[in-house]
Amino acid sequence: MLVLLALGWASCAPAPKRPLAVGTVPWVGTEPFFLARELGLFSGPIHLVEYLNSEHEIRAFQNGVIDAAAVTVDEVLNLDRRGQQAQVVFVLDGSHGADCLMARPEVTSVAELRGRKVASEDVTLSTYMLARALEQAGLKLEDVQREYRARDAFAEALRTGEVDAVVAFEPFCQKLAAQGARRLFDSSQIPGEIIDVLVVRRSYLQANPEQVDALIRGWLAALAVLRERPAEAARRMGPRVGLEEGAFLEALKGVRHPDLQEQRLQLTGERPRLYETIERLGSVMVREQALPALPDSRHLIDTAPLLRVAP
Repeated sequence: MLVLLALGWASCAPAPKRPLAVGTVPWVGTEPFFLARELGLFSGPIHLVEYLNSEHEIRAFQNGVIDAAAVTVDEVLNLDRRGQQAQVVFVLDGSHGADCLMARPEVTSVAELRGRKVASEDVTLSTYMLARALEQAGLKLEDVQREYRARDAFAEALRTGEVDAVVAFEPFCQKLAAQGARRLFDSSQIPGEIIDVLVVRRSYLQANPEQVDALIRGWLAALAVLRERPAEAARRMGPRVGLEEGAFLEALKGVRHPDLQEQRLQLTGERPRLYETIERLGSVMVREQALPALPDSRHLIDTAPLLRVAP
C-alpha cells in the first residue's frame, strides 16, 4: 500500500524543468557567463554549451539543441529569416575596439588596401566591419580582393603574404599584433554598432520565464564580480580563451558591458536604440544579398525578462 501511495504521489509531482541550454562561442565579451557558472551565481538550471564558431552555434539553435544563444545582430536577422522566432531579451556587450582590421606591417593605412587581398571569416559581421573601415578611406568592398578563411589561419596568411589584411576580433587582435601585424581600424571608431545580444526561442521563453530570468541575474552578478574584483575574474576567465590575466584585462578594454540603464535605452521605449543597429547592419546584409529585406524590428525584441529583472 505504501509503495502504491508513493507511486501515486510521484505521478502527481510536476516534471523537473530541463536546463536552459545556452550557446556561446569563444569571445572575451561573453566570458561572464562562465564566470557565473564557476562561482555558482545561477539560481536555476543553466547549461552552457560552447561551439567553435557561430556557424555551429546557429545550426544548434535551428536544430533545437539549444534554446538560447549569445549572438551578434546579423545572426539575429538570419535566425529570423529562417523562421526561428529568436527573441532578443538582453544586450550582452558592445565592441569598442575588440573587433579589428589588421594588416601586414608595410600597409600603413586603410586607403592602401585598394586592390589588395583582405581575408575574413565568411560571416556578415566581418563584411560589415570591413565595409565600415573602407568607408573611412573613401573605398568600397569592391575596391579590395576579399577571401574567406578560418580565423586560425589568419596569422600564417599574413606572415607569408598570402593576404595583406584580415578582419579579426579579440583575442586574435592582440595575438596578431604580437606577431607584428598593424592595426588599421577597429570598432572604437564605430561605437555602438557592433553588439552581442542574448536570444531565446519564443516557445521556451513563454514556457520557462523563470529560467531566463535566472540566466540574466547570474550574468549581472558575474559583471558585479568583474567590476569589484577584476584581477580575480580575469584569472578565472582568461584561460578559456587562451589569455593570461593581464592580456585578458587588456582585451576587455575594447568591450563595454551595458548597465541596466543602457539596457532600457537599447530595448525599451518608443524607438529602442537596438532598432538603429538592426537597420544599419540589415541594410548591409540586404546590399550583400544576405537578407531579402529588412524585417520589422518590433517583433524581434521581448522586454518582459528585462522588466522582471530590473523593473
